[in-house]
Amino acid sequence: MTTDSSLGTAATSEVLHDIPPALVRAVTRSAAKERLYAVDNYFRESSWLFEDDLDDVLRTTLCVLKPEAAAGRRYRQALDALRDNGFRPVDVVRFRHSRLTVRETWRFQLNFASRERIDAMDLVLGTCDSVMLVLRDERWTPDTVPASVRLTALKGPSDPAQRLPGHLRSRLGAVNGLFNFTHTSDEPIDVMREIAIVCDEKRRQLLRTRVRTASDAVPEAVGAFDSLEAEVPAHDLDLENSLRRLAASPGPAGELVRDAAGRPIPVHLIAAAIRAGADGPGTHWDLLSLLTNTLRFNEPGIGRIFPNVLLSSWQDTPAVTA
Repeated sequence: MTTDSSLGTAATSEVLHDIPPALVRAVTRSAAKERLYAVDNYFRESSWLFEDDLDDVLRTTLCVLKPEAAAGRRYRQALDALRDNGFRPVDVVRFRHSRLTVRETWRFQLNFASRERIDAMDLVLGTCDSVMLVLRDERWTPDTVPASVRLTALKGPSDPAQRLPGHLRSRLGAVNGLFNFTHTSDEPIDVMREIAIVCDEKRRQLLRTRVRTASDAVPEAVGAFDSLEAEVPAHDLDLENSLRRLAASPGPAGELVRDAAGRPIPVHLIAAAIRAGADGPGTHWDLLSLLTNTLRFNEPGIGRIFPNVLLSSWQDTPAVTA
């Protein structure tokens, strides 16, 4: 009987990936990410894409404008805020989140998310396309923090009480934990990983070319905004207004709100109404508004796989450059 010696070698080898260790260390300040992402094939594919062009990785970041940015008409505010702070689009990727991409993008953060939040993420992010802006940090130099780290700090904390007027979430008027309009990549290692989640190989190569040539993608971004706003009706994303409109609706969604008579509505009933298309498309965003303001966000007592990497982690350790 013959055996496949390559299988035996793989089983006994202590080497678990082919990414240069120096590259992994250069794109994160998290020891946990070093271990976990190095054996994650999304990051591996992007390591092939960028190879040793580390400066391009460090000056590039992502800002995904989510479906509520279309309904809430926050696209141009977001683009203006990004450009005001030195971030310019060099590529634009329009894509629709699926159950798979939601779980892969937030793979290392969903362990403490409630089942209600995960379900709500599927419903919100699957509503329409998102727009991923690939951004060049025009202020980046080799002696400064990476673009992704600077943008994450600019985005501001999730707690509204800790935000400043200049924070991106403040400028956009984030409504709640899910209706916050944007997703940004925390560190260069996350930028690389998330590019490979959203883009297949052909699209990654185009993205790489546009990053390398510092393309001007502002017209393309505006075109994507116009197209999506033509598809998605404007909505105020206001809970009280949504409740009033739902209460006036003659169908099942209206009955759900009227029967509650001001009492909390179970989250699973709201989610079921969204999936059933209760009362037609006109109530979809009203129900999403109700859902995102009702759900329990996290499971108590469950810790993070790794803590957020703060700006200070990069300021205290010099960035590695090519």
